[in-house]
Amino acid sequence: MQLADDITSEDLKVFLEEAEEQLQLLDDEVIRLEKETTEDGLATIFRAAHTLKGSSAMLGYSAMTAVAHSMESLLVKLRNHEVSVTSGLVDALLHSLDALRVLTDELIDEQGVEVDLASLVAELDACMGIEAQDAATSDSGVSIEITDDTLTQISTALSAGETVFKIDAAIVGDPMFASIRLFQLTTELSDNSRLIVANPTLEDIQGEKNGTTFTAIVGSNKSIKELIQLSLSVQDIGDVVVEPFDTDSAKATQATEPANTPVTSDAPVAATTTASEPNKKPMAQTIRIDVDRLDNLMNLIGELVIDRTRLQQIGRSLAAKYKSDDLIESLGKTSSHVVKVVNDLQEDFMKVRMLPIGTVFSSFPRMMRDLSKTLDKPIDFQIEGGETEIDRTVIEKIRDPLVHMLRNALDHGLESKEDRVAAGKPETGVVKLSAFHEQNHIVLTVEDDGAGIEPEKIKAAFIKKGLISEDTASRLSDAEAVELIFMAGASTKEQTTEVSGRGVGMDIVKSNIEAINGFVDVESVPGKGSVFTARLPLTLATVQSILVESEGTTCAVPVAYVLEAVKLKPETISTVSGREVFRLRENVIPLIALSEATGLTDGGRDMDQELDVVVAKVGDRLAGFAVDELNEPQEIVVKSLGEYVGGARGVSGASILGDGRVVLIMDMPTLISSVGVRSRKSTSTEQQDLENELKEIEDIENEQNDIQEFPN
Repeated sequence: MQLADDITSEDLKVFLEEAEEQLQLLDDEVIRLEKETTEDGLATIFRAAHTLKGSSAMLGYSAMTAVAHSMESLLVKLRNHEVSVTSGLVDALLHSLDALRVLTDELIDEQGVEVDLASLVAELDACMGIEAQDAATSDSGVSIEITDDTLTQISTALSAGETVFKIDAAIVGDPMFASIRLFQLTTELSDNSRLIVANPTLEDIQGEKNGTTFTAIVGSNKSIKELIQLSLSVQDIGDVVVEPFDTDSAKATQATEPANTPVTSDAPVAATTTASEPNKKPMAQTIRIDVDRLDNLMNLIGELVIDRTRLQQIGRSLAAKYKSDDLIESLGKTSSHVVKVVNDLQEDFMKVRMLPIGTVFSSFPRMMRDLSKTLDKPIDFQIEGGETEIDRTVIEKIRDPLVHMLRNALDHGLESKEDRVAAGKPETGVVKLSAFHEQNHIVLTVEDDGAGIEPEKIKAAFIKKGLISEDTASRLSDAEAVELIFMAGASTKEQTTEVSGRGVGMDIVKSNIEAINGFVDVESVPGKGSVFTARLPLTLATVQSILVESEGTTCAVPVAYVLEAVKLKPETISTVSGREVFRLRENVIPLIALSEATGLTDGGRDMDQELDVVVAKVGDRLAGFAVDELNEPQEIVVKSLGEYVGGARGVSGASILGDGRVVLIMDMPTLISSVGVRSRKSTSTEQQDLENELKEIEDIENEQNDIQEFPN
């Protein structure tokens, strides 16, 4: 890898940032090109390829420049309707895009990579109908005839102390205005240098007998950089190459420079520029900020939030104690203003951290296209809600689970073409990825119209693998059998392939999502398809919680999981199969002390005492957690427990209250999965057993009451 001598580390950083944006843009638009070819889409792809060509040329990164240039040439023919979009053409563009990514990684890793540039260029040229042997001369400029008069003028220029240069340029904008642009270029060169000869001549240009390329020999005291900038000052002129002219051998040393980029040496340079665009919208005013700085600012704002809460508490206490004191009243007003400012600061900064989920979605169309071809399963991949915003810390952790869910939908969910046709379905399957907001969560769904999940097939596969016993399988409801796919080692594939069959995937989905206080479930109808739903918090930085006291420990229960809080009288609590339960409307819900669920104590309580109970729900699972005291809801700043606590059961993090107390944040998905039961709508085996046993207890109690009321 060789770059220009004057490239700095800052230049390289700027290039890499710009290249990532352009490569992602190419990825999105090339995939869209196969479904729908539009002029705007082609223009976007062309500009991205042209930008990469110019910026890589500035670095002197010839390998990337060559690939981008070949892509650009093919795109020009597409825009001119000289070739049409085919699957092979899209493949060629994607292969080139892959090569550009590899070459970009080379700049990051500073290690050599192997890219077969010749094959890539040949593939692109083949799409244009260019034979391999003609490729090298396909883009050459026009020739220029050296006459005796030309040699005389060259001698005159040299005698005057001028340097003689050869200038090659081309129209990169609308060819309709080629004559006008070349006339302007000829005029600029004549006014600012000695124009010795040009092709096309001024007469040809005025008679519109010109093409889109231009070659001239000039004598000038200007540098190569100045001549490039002079040429590029004319609208729609680009691909400028300036080199010293040798009348004997016409030797030239060429380098390249993009439009409007300063040149720091007088070495021969080339430049490219895009066409000027009429009525161009003003660019958004944005700046790049290092992620570490954002994280540090978030920590500082978190401290302000803690102090804000404490300030409110102190203000209320002082106001209650010194009701008529003017200074206390003034302090209260100031406190209220500070609280408002901190609230606004926190809200605005949270918006800064929010990113559209589309930044993750954008890489999936290419992945699904490649997987579809590998599996020979044609699909219609749909994306909705890409504009839905979520905290960047959540975005960083959700990509892998989504990859597994999408691959699962295509590999396991969709049938083969033959099976779909036999079932009366279209040959092309549908996989739909959606995102939307729901209260304090973002909901992601992956839906397919495939074969669905057959509970009996799942049970048989798991029994065969020895993951569950036949007795256990017989007691599972259909909904519980479907959820077995989230078990580690689970797979219904008979053979291992590069895509699936190794028994890893959906268990990773579940664990990764639960690690960020989210949860995932699945609904499936055999023969119709499946829907996987993941619910995630909008941010991991703060959480709205209900504060509770349990065995002297302050705990925070995230409001997102709280169905309601109730007081239970002793007579409303029953024992079924050794477990305490209570009835809440149509549901029978297990009851457990929060301290026991988290391992703080071994349980035990005063059986005659009323209980404060937090009824929590994750998905369709319910559980009641008894606490010693319920306090007010409060927004708290999440602090990671790190390695100090390790894998504490049922605890996802900690926070500090305004009065300095440490509060433990409850990991509700983990707690509920260990003790909760499904709500009535799912009618699981466990729920039904609890219902039956509770009914027996009620019947016995009724009989006893009848005996006491009507004794023999």
